[in-house]
Amino acid sequence: MKALLLALVAPATITIPPGPPAPPNTERTLLAWVPGEVRCAGAVVRPRSLERPLATLSWVSQVAGNAVTYTFAIDSSGRTMGIRRVPKNARANGSEDIAPSLAASRFAAGQPRSDCTISYAPEPTSLNAAPVADLIAYSVNAISGPLPRPGWERIHGDSNCRDERALGIETRAFPDFKAIAATPGVREWSMVGYDIEENGATSNIATVAGSRNAALDAASRDAVAKTRYYKGGRQGCRFPYWLSPAPLPAPALPDEQQFRPAGATCPARHDWAVQPALRFPEPYRRRAIEGWAVVTYDVAPWGEVSNIQVVASEPSEDFGAQAAIVVRGGKAATNRGYVGCTERVRFMMGSDQRDDP
Repeated sequence: MKALLLALVAPATITIPPGPPAPPNTERTLLAWVPGEVRCAGAVVRPRSLERPLATLSWVSQVAGNAVTYTFAIDSSGRTMGIRRVPKNARANGSEDIAPSLAASRFAAGQPRSDCTISYAPEPTSLNAAPVADLIAYSVNAISGPLPRPGWERIHGDSNCRDERALGIETRAFPDFKAIAATPGVREWSMVGYDIEENGATSNIATVAGSRNAALDAASRDAVAKTRYYKGGRQGCRFPYWLSPAPLPAPALPDEQQFRPAGATCPARHDWAVQPALRFPEPYRRRAIEGWAVVTYDVAPWGEVSNIQVVASEPSEDFGAQAAIVVRGGKAATNRGYVGCTERVRFMMGSDQRDDP
């Protein structure tokens, strides 16, 4: 019987399974999003400072896609507000820092504008062709993983100082960062190049690349001049210093009552059986950009939150999306249910919080 069963299920012909798919192109690229011109109500507007999005690592086989467009407004102080991606569901590889970089940008004060747009075009460059300064910039702001070895090979070039720690660090000096004015929303940095003499002292000190903060560059060179090693005999050493961004405060928070839905039965404040987990959106935390959102929602008799609607958020829609996630994770303490609850969620550096009294 066993042989019969085998005969019945045996295929009449031999089928050769398809071979494995061809391996993808594994060459790494540095993906930058290059901003275009800013137009407000059709007129070109020049920014006072347009912060470039941080580059990310990608693969040649990954398609970055087309340009992405954002709409926004400029308030009387020159800061950007109401940042929205068009279309809202557009997605693009490595674009998470575009909106935060736009939030950190500045325009001339005293000239508020609306109906502004800007597009960002993807620009992938292989690690073997990317400018060395761009590779250094990524190594300091490695938001999508460590810089691969080919990138470091180009940064070091013919240097014999690829691991100066092997010499033993007697004294590593640092700038007095508190004495240097930090820029809101911008993490500034300075890469210093130098040699190490046989006695462990540093020499031929120069700024190799950086964010063009003159005070930080000077303080970084001074710190390297004070650094000492137990051994020496190295040329082409590199060491980066960076200055954390100053917090960029959120725009003024509106009165939530203006957003209270008609027919709402929810009290101004209600207790939570499960407190919402308050988490800062990472791309904005990285730049110390604060924000807020106002959401409305309903509560079932068993406390489940539903029908969450983001009715306002600043300086970008991303804070609204994060606030919806925050509120959705909570469970109200009730056995009757509510309709039309309103919550203001504030995202402040060091203390993400809902607007509780």
